[in-house]
Amino acid sequence: MTTYRAILQILKKNKGSLLLGVIIMAIITMFYAGQMTKDAEELTGAKIAILSEDDSAIEKGFVDYLGKQHTIVKLKDTSQKSLDDALYFDEVEYILEIPKDFSEKLANGERVKLASKTRPATFSQSLVDTTVNNYLNTYLTYQKQMPAQNQQELLQMTKKTLSKDGKVHFDSTYHKKQKQSVSGQIYNLLAYGMFLSIFSGYAAVNLAFNREEIRQRNSCSPVSRRKLARRISTGNLAYAVFCWVLFVAFVVVITKGSFDQVMGYFILNTVAFFIPIISFSIMITSVLQNEDAIAGINNIFIMGSCFVGGIFVPGEFLPDIVNKIAAFTPTYWFAQNNELIGKTVDFNQKFMDKFLFQSGMLLVFAAVFWVIHLITMREKGSFSFKKARA
Repeated sequence: MTTYRAILQILKKNKGSLLLGVIIMAIITMFYAGQMTKDAEELTGAKIAILSEDDSAIEKGFVDYLGKQHTIVKLKDTSQKSLDDALYFDEVEYILEIPKDFSEKLANGERVKLASKTRPATFSQSLVDTTVNNYLNTYLTYQKQMPAQNQQELLQMTKKTLSKDGKVHFDSTYHKKQKQSVSGQIYNLLAYGMFLSIFSGYAAVNLAFNREEIRQRNSCSPVSRRKLARRISTGNLAYAVFCWVLFVAFVVVITKGSFDQVMGYFILNTVAFFIPIISFSIMITSVLQNEDAIAGINNIFIMGSCFVGGIFVPGEFLPDIVNKIAAFTPTYWFAQNNELIGKTVDFNQKFMDKFLFQSGMLLVFAAVFWVIHLITMREKGSFSFKKARA
């Protein structure tokens, strides 16, 4: 019990750094939950930006129709970086590019392929694509069926037809999928808060027990080194499990989740991610004995993997090379599983195969971290043995 009380005292002494992950995650989660829940519950016109190289009556009629269905946002800067920033900071949800031969192709009865960019994980793409296709298909249908009509007459008929509004009713599948998508993005945030809190706890305890004077004092105690190490590991694991329960309970409350199959998969994914967190924490903290180095791991690996792994910045905004690099971190596979669960309604065999593969990747990382830890400890032990004989 003395060892466990010591661990508890160490954790209390470092509660400031341990609560940092909890506080940061709570703030980000509350912000994301408010924004994403609003997106999931409301179905309104999208905020779109139109980059047009055409200037014709057809183009003007087309843009006018889009303006009635959605909100057109004018961007001052149309450079690639500015467009990406506009999407990321929610200035626009959809960017549509109209080529210079737009009206010419439509006049000849040809279909025009329009380039577009959208915010990830929103309904904007389907919503605006439907609006665009509706206008173009209506115009081309009139043109094909009434070849004697001139362009102005075709535009008037198209406008009259599309001016008739209807009501769209979505079944429970749509709302369920939207809610799951929101929940998946909130669960993603565990990759930072939970990882940081657990790793910081392991670091605080192991750094304290690995201090030279503490190690020498423990060597004089009646408790064997193996038994002491086992007690420290048990205490650390108990703290980690407490963190896991705390974070998962917090996310369940925020997402207002019900105890169903979806929540089961989300929680199972957090368990799969929990294992490499423990393995990584043991591997690093058993070797490093410098607080600055531990802080570096927090800032570089944990936070860095969240940025490249699709936690803070959606993977759709990142270059392919960054996503490939992110695949070498467990955070990436944790986020991939959350995204998979978030967009799945029918949990069939195809879903299970992909879910098990990505969960298996998390266990592979845990095994790799553990093997590295064992090799490091073996090398450390053999070095000490040789030194003692000398």
